[in-house]
Amino acid sequence: MKFVSAQEIFKQAGSRKGLPAWTYNNDELTQLEMEQVFLRNWIFIGHVSDLPNSGDYQCFAMADERAVVVRDQDGQLRAFHNVCRHRASRVVGDDKGHCGKAFICPFHGWSYNLDGSLKNIPKTDAFPEIDKSQFGLKSLDCEVWQGMIFIRFGGEGPAVAELFAEAAEEIGLYRIEEMQPLDKPYQYNFDLDWKAVLDIDNEGYHVPVGHPELFDLVGASYTDQPLEGGLNRSVGVINQRKHRLERNRDYVAALPKDSYLPESHQNLWIYWGMFPGFVLTLFPDQIEIYQIYPTGNQKSVMAGVTYALPDKRAEMQKARELNRDINMDVGNEDIRLVQWAAEGMRSSAFDEVLLSDLELGIGSFQNRLREVLPVVTLDQEPEVGSLQEENERLQSQASVAAVG
Repeated sequence: MKFVSAQEIFKQAGSRKGLPAWTYNNDELTQLEMEQVFLRNWIFIGHVSDLPNSGDYQCFAMADERAVVVRDQDGQLRAFHNVCRHRASRVVGDDKGHCGKAFICPFHGWSYNLDGSLKNIPKTDAFPEIDKSQFGLKSLDCEVWQGMIFIRFGGEGPAVAELFAEAAEEIGLYRIEEMQPLDKPYQYNFDLDWKAVLDIDNEGYHVPVGHPELFDLVGASYTDQPLEGGLNRSVGVINQRKHRLERNRDYVAALPKDSYLPESHQNLWIYWGMFPGFVLTLFPDQIEIYQIYPTGNQKSVMAGVTYALPDKRAEMQKARELNRDINMDVGNEDIRLVQWAAEGMRSSAFDEVLLSDLELGIGSFQNRLREVLPVVTLDQEPEVGSLQEENERLQSQASVAAVG
């Protein structure tokens, strides 16, 4: 794997300062981020085990867009806009469910086959002659990689497999496509900007002070390792030190010696992050997948679920319970820290940050955001109503400079 140095990450003028304060508190920017960042990049929807049967579906909504992913009658996963071609109603109303052999719009009963094609229009004779082939559900990009399902509403760019190319060998060790949900999905709703959540998630500098139990588990081995391709990796080793806390000692002792993982990964806690908000964490006993994204001005979500290979051994069950408890405490600590930081970002005292060489994940993420939305490079907040136009002007300048 090709890692990026601090010198490379912070070579852009002002990049050590982090994003300006106004970018965490601007309604117009949040809308632009949803439209031009999230809707044009891959969004995690679920795991193949979440949609095991033909007719099983899962929905996702952001801004003005709605999607539905369904397993069709041939076993293939397909994604469509959850928008009826008649009067724009949702064709399925629940977030998750089973629709049988067809989607039936709850408004007027238009029905669609699981491949998206229009199946039937009630009282067809009331309409002019219709070419059904032109009125199927509109499809979305859908990709399954290592058992994980992703969709993309628009935009162009590499496939998920290409984005994760450098990580594929390591992630492949975990046999994610064979896993099943270990716990029910969870969702945290924040009254703060999504970037504030991601900032704390993207660095390990705060671990020794902010997460004393996690630090006792992994110690100074925890390292942030941004990759050249844009992924962020962090890794900690859990067996290199004497653990002061009993729960950590019990967790390490409970991990079965007979593991499906090679020896190189039997004692690693690994974090993989993909722009803009997807996270995959790999543990010796289970994995966790979650996603951070905006839902509105000063509104954001962290939603995720844990998965694991079937394993009824008592020691593995104990290890997983201890892992869950450790990570739950880490999560609660992060929630408190991110809330305090976000409060400070609204204060008149907050000007900017100074990023260290121990916060490379933040620097890497923010550089990527600057490329997509150059308006965030401005120290001063654009006038109300001018942000999108200002961003387009800066994008045009960047394009001219690239050609020149």
